Amino acid sequence: SSMELMTDLNRDGATIIVVTHDPNVAQYTNRTIRIVDGSIAS
Repeated sequence: SSMELMTDLNRDGATIIVVTHDPNVAQYTNRTIRIVDGSIAS
């Protein structure tokens, strides 16, 4: 899948930024930043 490809690239040192509305994508990340109503949410 494309997420597995991005995970492999990240493992090799690439920085990957993904913007999504799909919460299932978070399982592939090591850092997640949520934005709610235009502000960063904790």
